[in-house]
Amino acid sequence: MERRPTLTLTDVALLARVSRPVVSMWRRRPQIHGQQLPFPRAIWTVDGVERFDRDEIVTWLEKTGRGNNPEARQDAPALSIPETVDAEEVVTLLCLHSMTGTELVELDTAELHALAEQADPADEILQREVHELRADADLFGYVDDLVGASYGVSDALARFESGRLQRKAGERGLSEGVVELLCTVGDAARARLGGESVALVPPSNHRLAYRLAKGFTGILAGAAASGRELRRRAVIGGFDVITDARGTVRVVSVVGESETAALESTDELVVSLGPTDIGIVLGSAAVLCDELVGDAEQRRSQTLRAGNLAMAIRLPRGLWKAAHRQSLAVWIVQGGRRDQSLRMADLTSETIDLTDLAADVSAALVRTDARAYRYARRGELAPVLAGGPVVPRGVRAVRLGTAGSTSHLDQIHTATLTTSEPVPGYDVTAAPAPGQILLRQLSLGELVTAGQLAMKRGSHIEITDQNHDGTVRVLTADASAEDARLDPFDAVRQYPRATRTDPGDVIFLQRPRPLARVDLEGGALVASPSRILRLRPGASIGPQALAAIINLLARPGTDWQTWSVPDLHASEAEALDAALAGAAQYLANLQRQVQATHDLTTSLIRGVASGAVTIDPVNTKRAG
Repeated sequence: MERRPTLTLTDVALLARVSRPVVSMWRRRPQIHGQQLPFPRAIWTVDGVERFDRDEIVTWLEKTGRGNNPEARQDAPALSIPETVDAEEVVTLLCLHSMTGTELVELDTAELHALAEQADPADEILQREVHELRADADLFGYVDDLVGASYGVSDALARFESGRLQRKAGERGLSEGVVELLCTVGDAARARLGGESVALVPPSNHRLAYRLAKGFTGILAGAAASGRELRRRAVIGGFDVITDARGTVRVVSVVGESETAALESTDELVVSLGPTDIGIVLGSAAVLCDELVGDAEQRRSQTLRAGNLAMAIRLPRGLWKAAHRQSLAVWIVQGGRRDQSLRMADLTSETIDLTDLAADVSAALVRTDARAYRYARRGELAPVLAGGPVVPRGVRAVRLGTAGSTSHLDQIHTATLTTSEPVPGYDVTAAPAPGQILLRQLSLGELVTAGQLAMKRGSHIEITDQNHDGTVRVLTADASAEDARLDPFDAVRQYPRATRTDPGDVIFLQRPRPLARVDLEGGALVASPSRILRLRPGASIGPQALAAIINLLARPGTDWQTWSVPDLHASEAEALDAALAGAAQYLANLQRQVQATHDLTTSLIRGVASGAVTIDPVNTKRAG
């Protein structure tokens, strides 16, 4: 029985070009511009997922004006996949549509078979698959609608493979980042072999093969079932399927395979390479890069002993969705190569520039050290064959020394101007107080009620608006906006109602943990979520004491109104605040010394390592 085309809530979000939570919000808020326009009701549920009538959804979007897609009616058919559809059946029919340009929904079984025989008389691509298809008007209509809503059959396949079936299958394959990286490596390998005359021997992952094929003369595909599937996708994408080529780039993915199976597949690839072939292996870094033991180590060493590994790359984590904490790796193997060295790169903590990576791969295939590598470093094969890692963790490219540069030396001199200064000590004279002490505490809420304290909120300030030559400071309790300044005219124009600080104001944060600082100068803007506590004349506590109590004694997770301070006489509050101000200044001096020491240490290490700095041990003063 023919069923109405449906959409899930996720499909509705894709159709309207909004996030999924927005659609849920639409369902909860039926009133739009004063009218009741409720979201359409689900017409049935499949495996706990609600299905909505496609036409009702499109009409509702047009009537309400919600969403960001004015062409929702044209795009909707591509998202309403029939419930019983098989993915490979859709690909087969898309291929038939691409080869014949014929709409399918009006064809009966005999006409469909005749069309397939006419398009593929030698049965190399789809004839037998079409003969096995069941006559399904929903399926045929969906394929016609999908093509009609897309920019050609190639775009139709891309839309289909990123739609509901992929979500339903819980697709947890390769991320877009690793696919782009493999395409970059493949392009570099193709260019090394001569460019236009090079064919691709693709991996078994058809989606990955489809992405890799661009730029190659054609695709080498076998006669097996997997080869037929690849041929169909090649026809859809407009790629030639050939049986022979002067040079090939062979890509193998062993992601998700066992250690033994991955090593066997890798060895088979290496053995199959001719002098005009380059192989690319994508797999787990644990297998391709790390140390192995026992039979696995011997098997990998046997594969590498020929010396045709040009480059090994350890990739960052998160590129394999099924195990986002594991790292993947890439081998680039060159047929006919006999070299006892290789190039290795660890990209786990690098920002990857694909252009620079392609240049590194090209240089590794040429076997030249005449250029500087961005990521790769030369390594010897002997330690690997002796059981060591192929790519040691943290390996970095060799950097050119900058002996003529004075930057490191200037930084060292700047830091020593501070570290060479003696830090004056700080002492406080204290004595026992006479008489009996009655300790009385007041909460900040009580101080507000008594008129001794006022709270002012910070302002939402765009730090990107800052002007380094400005004179209006922007402060936060956690110093997250430290050194940010605004032009005074911009500050008045953009934040006319923002509260400016007075000298002695306490800037504080309540969460995630209490933090406070004192602004001694005043005239600053405070960026939210930081706020201002302003003590009135005659308050029973001073600003330094208040800030210290917030930093040291206030309990995390409590409201600021509940924080307690001692109720002191005016003379006691003044003396305590003066002592704490001195302690704060002493702490600031120590922190300045610590930061300068940190800068000095860093500059010394980098300067000596780069060859820009030498140290005179005779005239170096020791601390103490």
